[in-house]
Amino acid sequence: MSTKILFAGGGTAGHVEPALAVATWLKNNKPSWDLTFIGTKSGLENQLVPKAGFELRHIPKVLMPRQFTPATLIWPIKIVFATLKAIKVCREADLVIGFGGYACPPIYLAAALLRKPIFIHEANAIPGWANRLGAVFASEIFIAFTRTQKKIGRWRSAKLSGMPIRAEIIAAASLSPDESSQIKNDQLEKWHLSKTKPTILVFGGSQGSRHINEAILQSLSAFTEKGVQVVHSVGRSNALPTSTENYLPLSYIDDMSSAYHAADLIIARSGALTCAELAAVGKFAILIPLPIGNGEQSANAFDLQAAGAAELVVDNKFNADWLISNWDEIWNKASSFKPVTKGEFSASEIIGKMIIDYVENNK
Repeated sequence: MSTKILFAGGGTAGHVEPALAVATWLKNNKPSWDLTFIGTKSGLENQLVPKAGFELRHIPKVLMPRQFTPATLIWPIKIVFATLKAIKVCREADLVIGFGGYACPPIYLAAALLRKPIFIHEANAIPGWANRLGAVFASEIFIAFTRTQKKIGRWRSAKLSGMPIRAEIIAAASLSPDESSQIKNDQLEKWHLSKTKPTILVFGGSQGSRHINEAILQSLSAFTEKGVQVVHSVGRSNALPTSTENYLPLSYIDDMSSAYHAADLIIARSGALTCAELAAVGKFAILIPLPIGNGEQSANAFDLQAAGAAELVVDNKFNADWLISNWDEIWNKASSFKPVTKGEFSASEIIGKMIIDYVENNK
């Protein structure tokens, strides 16, 4: 019987992309294994997973209540129903590996009830509630940030693997200056933008950020006056603004590796995946942590800020006035930024090898 591995996680690229990176490594090294993804019907996994060539199965989406409302009373019923659905897809699994997100809690509970081994990867410096639940049952825990080991309980013994990121972004770290310049010119030509003007790349996560979008749109005239061009991923669910000679709005960017090459400065949220990719490609960024959650986006960006690779701006201070008034200082930092020697970004291999060892030693 073929070995079956279930990958759980979804909702945003920050959960899906690391899972895909590990699955792709496993697919290349264990082509006979059955690798299946579990997600919900509304997450970004519905675009990314089939495109990468993996099977995707669905379970119900169950949101963790952030405050007490009448809907909170039926939450236990929803989680039980989703767990029963998850049990059906977990029965034949040899191992479950979760990356956080809406699909994970029912899968963790189902796998625990079935006594299936569970691995988890926590992308953020501060673990989310789904992986805090998963950590109770996990055989192995992988983390991307050393500061996560400062948490109590099983996080102290977690393995520091780093963040699994796409192979093409890892490859970008070892390109020669001439190769990198060629990719940059090719991408700017594809976008029909100037090869001589400074280029800003803006994105607010896979769903986009209306707050960042508004600040950029209100700054466009100032950027045009300064001879700066902007590539702006506004998010799939947001209306696409009108493009101009110096402004290219996009719903979503699939080829992030080439986009990073083409950019001289990044403006983005500080999701864990974004921070890992910025470290890999060595680009200076303005990072605006998402103000909701448990503070994980601020914590994610601390290492980049400490290395002089990023300027952190709290969400309620980031607007067009801030961007325009601080532009010269920011641009000087971006222009003079010299990334440190890039290390090996082998998280996919680290996690993949441990999956193989565990499965082969316990079959």
